[in-house]
Parts: sequence; C-alpha cells; structure tokens
Amino acid sequence: MTFEQLIAILRARWLIALSTFVLILGSVTTATLLTPKTYTASGSVVVDIKSPDPIAGMVLAGVAQPSFLMTQIDILTSSRVAQQVVRNLRLAESKVMQENWRESTGGIGDFQAWVAQLLRSSLEARPSRGSNVIYVSYKSPDPQFAAAIVNGFIRAYLETTVELRTDPAKLFNSQFDTSAKELKANLLEAQTRLSTFQQQQGLVINDERFDVETARLNELSAQLVSLQAVAADSGSRQAAAMTRTDQSPDIIANPLIAGLKGDVVRQEAQLQQFRAKYGENHPQVIELRSNVNDLRSKLESEVRRVAGSLSVSNTVNASRVAQLRASLEEQRAKVLKLKNIRDQAAVLQREVDSAQRALDGVVSRLQNSSLESMAQQSNVVALEVAKAPSVPSSPRLFTNVMLGGVGALVAALALVLGLELHDRRLRTLSEIEPVLGLQLLGSIPSFKKHEESRDLPKRLGLRRGDMKALPNNA
Repeated sequence: MTFEQLIAILRARWLIALSTFVLILGSVTTATLLTPKTYTASGSVVVDIKSPDPIAGMVLAGVAQPSFLMTQIDILTSSRVAQQVVRNLRLAESKVMQENWRESTGGIGDFQAWVAQLLRSSLEARPSRGSNVIYVSYKSPDPQFAAAIVNGFIRAYLETTVELRTDPAKLFNSQFDTSAKELKANLLEAQTRLSTFQQQQGLVINDERFDVETARLNELSAQLVSLQAVAADSGSRQAAAMTRTDQSPDIIANPLIAGLKGDVVRQEAQLQQFRAKYGENHPQVIELRSNVNDLRSKLESEVRRVAGSLSVSNTVNASRVAQLRASLEEQRAKVLKLKNIRDQAAVLQREVDSAQRALDGVVSRLQNSSLESMAQQSNVVALEVAKAPSVPSSPRLFTNVMLGGVGALVAALALVLGLELHDRRLRTLSEIEPVLGLQLLGSIPSFKKHEESRDLPKRLGLRRGDMKALPNNA
C-alpha cells in the first residue's frame, strides 16, 4: 500500500477514524481522571560494609559479597519485618482493617499475617546503583499512611537486623558457657593428675634436674674414657717392664737405675784393666769383682722395684676404671629413670596444656558471643526518613493522555485499514490497471464539490446555457 492509497483511504473513512480516536482518547482521559490518587512515600537505609565489626575487629567476609545487599532487601521485605511493622504500628487494632479482612477471607486465617501480606504487596525496596543504599517506597491513597508504613518498615528492619545478630549469639553464649564449665573441670582434673605425679616422683623442676643428671652422666663417661686410656698405658708399661726390662722406658728413665748401670759399667771396665794387669787373684781384682756383683744385685733389685711399682699403678688404674664404670652404669640407669619419669610428666603436661588451650578458645568465643548478644546496633542505619508526599505519584494525567492519544491513533488506523481490507474499493487512478487489467483512457473529475461543478462548462468548452441541453445536468 502506497502513501497515496493510505491518504485516500483515510479521506474516504475519516469519520470512522476520527470517531475511534476521540472515543479511545476520551475513555483514557476519563479513566485517568476517575482513578483514585495514589501517593508514594520513600525512605532509605545505608548498609555499612567497609567498616570493621566493632566486636570481631575485622571486616566480615560475607558482607563484601554482591549478594549481601540482595539478602538485606529480602530481609526488609520479609513477612517477619512486615509483622513487626503491624505490631509496632498497632494495625491489628484497626476496625477498618478487621472488616476488610473478614470481607476478603471470611475470617479464616491469621489476621496479622493478612495485614502483613497486604503491606508487602504495596512495598518496594531496591538497591542504588554503585552504592550500598537501599530505597524503600510504599504506595497508598493516604500520604500520611504511606510515610508511616515506610518509616515503620525501616524501624522494623533495623530491629530485625539486630535480632538476627543477637539471637544466634545468645544461643551460642549458652552453649559456650556449658562447654566452658566442662572444659574447666577437665583442666582441673588434668592439673591434679600432673601435681599428684610430680609429688609421687619428687619432681620440682623436671627439666633442670634431668639436665644436671645428664651432665653428670656425660662427665662420668668422659672420665671413664680418659681413665681407660691411662689404664691401658699403665698396663702396657707394666708388661714391658716385666718382660723386657732393658727396653722399658720407665726403667730406662729411672735415674737410680741409670746411675747403677753407669757404676756397673765403670767397675767392670776397671775390673778388666786390673785383671789384665794383676791377674784374677789380686786383692784389688777380687774387691772390684765383689763391688760389681753388689752393684748388679742393687740394679736388679731396683729394676724389680720399678716393675713392681708399675704393676701397682696398673692395678690401681684398673680398679678405678671398674669403679668408674659401675658409677657410669648407675648414673645411666638413673638418667633413664628420670627420662621415663620426664616423659610421663610431659604427657600429663600436654594434657594440661591441651585442656588449657581448649578452655581459652571457648572462653574467648564466650566473651565474643556475650558481647555480640548485648549489641544494640548493626551495620545498617537509617539514611532518610519518609515524609508525607504532597503530590500524587499516580495517575499521571499528561502521560496517560499522551499514551492514550498514541494508542487511539494506532487503533483508528488499524480499524480503517481493517474495514478497507474487508470492503476493497478503487481509491486512486494507479489502482485501475493492476486491479482491472485495462488501460486507463481518462478520468472524469468529481462533480460533488460546488466549485468544481461551476467550472465544468469552462473545462468542457461549453457555454453556460448549453449545460441545460446535457442529459444529466449534474
């Protein structure tokens, strides 16, 4: 359909289109004017998600998540908050609401829940973009009532957030108190077992006593090793003195033996000289031979004495080694006993420490839950208090009229086009050839208009008097 055809159709059916447009626009305008006025009151609350919790001393992890604001909106619009509003504003005492409830439900169900649901149906809560503010609005024919409901929801929401925080804390506080008493009894029992064990074993300071005994054991072990070396040395020196007297270092180093050996050597040399000079029977030779024999006897006696002294020294060293080894074994047994006692005491001490840590943890949680159960404020505060609006939010006369006009125009156009499709007619010269399949030879102008009929003789080339001779004096 061309624009020319559309214009021709509208010109042909303008009365229907105009009637439709006026009828619809008038209906919309009338309905808008007859619709009761509705007022919308608004308030807002702000949720603080950046400041640390005053009790925990840190920012809670779940608060920073995007779903936290949606959770707060769900809480604000919940039935629990709505029923709190009903209680705070004493709406259940309203005779009008009681009559409406009976008319709507026939007196079946909970009246307070019905009022709460009625309030929730006209309540709207939405978050602000890019901030932590939640806007709360309520629509009502009474502006004062709308403002009271918004403020009531904000107040009930703040009370509910505090209750949601303190109620679990109170429950946990009771549980932690019971657990703390049990853990305290366990700690006292563990401390009693440790104290009894220490008294039975005579333990005062376990670590110091064990360290002293361990140091003594190490000292005895070092002395034994040193004494064993001395005993081995004396034993070898005794064996050398008993078997090879001429090579024993103790015998060689003895000054008396060395002096006697020198005297023996000198006397023997002098004896040989006198033998060669005077013979075997000379009195001086006989005297020198007797002196040499005496010196040899003294030398052998001194060698035996030195060897005997080495034997005594070796015997003493061996005895000391045996005594020291016995002392070392006794000290080792003592240290092992102390170590066993220390291990048992350490087990009892660990039980005490474990009971103490468990008690400290529960007491810390008990203190936190006790402080949290006494909290009077949450991280949500009221930002704006609702005021009674002076201008109704609906109906919007200008908007409704404009939208009604557009709708009426569209409906009128659709109606005209529908009628044209149902009753198709030739409206323009360009439609003749496509519809009839014949060539257009000419067109007869319209004679309906008065001005055009007066110009007809001129357009046909006739005089005005000749018009009467025409068969159809249109």
